[in-house]
Amino acid sequence: MGFKDELKREIRNAMKDVKKEVQKTWRIDYKGHSVEIIHELKKECLIIDGATVDTNKRKSIFSYFVPYSKLSGTIDLEDGVNHTVSVKLGGYISFNCIITIDNVTVLDDALVLDFLPWNHKEKIIPFIERQVQTHNKIVDDGLPDDEYVYDENHPPVAAGSSDHFVDDIPTPFFVKKLLKLFKRQLHHPTNKTRKATYEEIISDNIASYGEEFIERFKQAEWDESLVQQEAIWLLEHAAHREVVKFSITVLGCTNCEKYKELLFTLGMHEEFTLYVLFALKNGTKEANDQIWRLAQSVHGWGKIAAVEKLEATTPEIKQWLLTKGCENIIKNEYFVYMCAIKGDLPAALNPEMISKQLYDGVGLIIQTLLHENVEHDIEDYIFEKAILYRFLDHARIHCQTLEDFYPLMKICKYINADEIWGERSNDCRRQQERNSIQKAIQPIINNPKWSQLAMDTLQQDIDVKALEVAHFYQLDIVPNLFKMLEKHPTNSEIYFSIMNTNHRQHIIDLCVFAENHLSLSSPSKEEEHCLRYIVQDLHEHAGVGLPLVQAALESDTELMQYQALSVLEEWTPSIWQRPSILAAIKNISTTTKDKYYRKLANQLLSKSLD
Repeated sequence: MGFKDELKREIRNAMKDVKKEVQKTWRIDYKGHSVEIIHELKKECLIIDGATVDTNKRKSIFSYFVPYSKLSGTIDLEDGVNHTVSVKLGGYISFNCIITIDNVTVLDDALVLDFLPWNHKEKIIPFIERQVQTHNKIVDDGLPDDEYVYDENHPPVAAGSSDHFVDDIPTPFFVKKLLKLFKRQLHHPTNKTRKATYEEIISDNIASYGEEFIERFKQAEWDESLVQQEAIWLLEHAAHREVVKFSITVLGCTNCEKYKELLFTLGMHEEFTLYVLFALKNGTKEANDQIWRLAQSVHGWGKIAAVEKLEATTPEIKQWLLTKGCENIIKNEYFVYMCAIKGDLPAALNPEMISKQLYDGVGLIIQTLLHENVEHDIEDYIFEKAILYRFLDHARIHCQTLEDFYPLMKICKYINADEIWGERSNDCRRQQERNSIQKAIQPIINNPKWSQLAMDTLQQDIDVKALEVAHFYQLDIVPNLFKMLEKHPTNSEIYFSIMNTNHRQHIIDLCVFAENHLSLSSPSKEEEHCLRYIVQDLHEHAGVGLPLVQAALESDTELMQYQALSVLEEWTPSIWQRPSILAAIKNISTTTKDKYYRKLANQLLSKSLD
């Protein structure tokens, strides 16, 4: 994101704070009648007995240079006289509300505008504690400050993920300044000093300066009781996630044994798990028990961080790592590799018999580690420990269902991939193991049971693994897929499977179906996914699905626009030279922020003129 966008974002967030600070309601009862004044950033209302009698609307905040605004109305006391209500709002130093009725002041109130960054916002700690107390887990991984963190340039991401991708180059002298402000806060804990620290904390991400901060903080050797007092104060008042992370980190630099349960509760929210792990490991005794508890309570980036810190000190922990620990909503190869290493996977596969639960866990580990982007040392581990061969031995007992067979199919595809093994033709030991695995797996693969199970499953409903098994056996499932589309017209997996055939007539039929069943002018998220799966693979099929390409060009999603532009780049201009498509391309060339997309659009426009 550029400087201008970042500046706009800061201004927008500042305006949100101002809006919340100045929002105020005054109510009085006058001889049985209700008088209410509502003040908002750009509007003020006088409401008498539930009816709005006067309103002042401000076009911009610059109207506040005129210090006072006035509202007026009347009250009917049923005495034959209209009693005048006058309201005066504003002021230079404080914001005043003065209400007079028949020139007699009935309310004179002054609102002091402190603009404290934690005021008028939902606090994060109670938000988390309520969920844990009610559900014993986090059910909503959003946070009260989401409106300040996410916008059109910062779409929402999984809790805890942003800290893994933040710029790790700290702002020069930032830590030195922050420590100076916090020291001042420790010795003079007032709203002024706390505000200064708080505002400095939220101006940067602790993920970028954390290591330096911890090192310098330890060197400072401040009074631990004062440090904890102010860290807890910040935690209790925190309405921004960076303040929570900062406070947890500070507590972790002290003996924080008495705050262990509070830290554990905060760690159940994956935005803070990483920081809680530091605090537990650095500032408490017997932290491994708490870390294991935490690892069992999270399911995304927090789980990855917890498994990394967890010490597999007992057979129970090792068993958990190989069965439940490797289950995660984020299938990260390195994370699963850690589970295998810490759980001692080769030893777990040694017995003649293993449990079905362990078979399932190991199957998940293997299919993740066989991913095409797997690191070299992970691959070495698989072969040096003969993990695949041992797993196949246990498959003879446990492989009963399509789910059980799925990792075996992955092993077969991997072990027979000539593009992978051609590079290792000189590695005799590795080739010998490959041959042994091929020989062991082939009888299982040759069993017609699996292709039949896949077809039977797809007769009933869409199933991703059944689809993959059907493709593996080169079964003609296209008729089944089109039948499923009638039931599930926005299931993107079906679109992907049909496009994967690369069969021109199938793709033509799919495009016709999409044109008739999807809302091309305003597609839902599910429909967008379906469109993307079609458009991204139309390069070799000139002229097919032109209305879908146009819909992608006209969408608000830049990725879809790019996919459509790249398709048109492969097609001859005579196919797509239509006024509506040229207009869509021209719109992209003038509105997109991406220079490459803009360049591509302009090239297409130039082609159309040749």
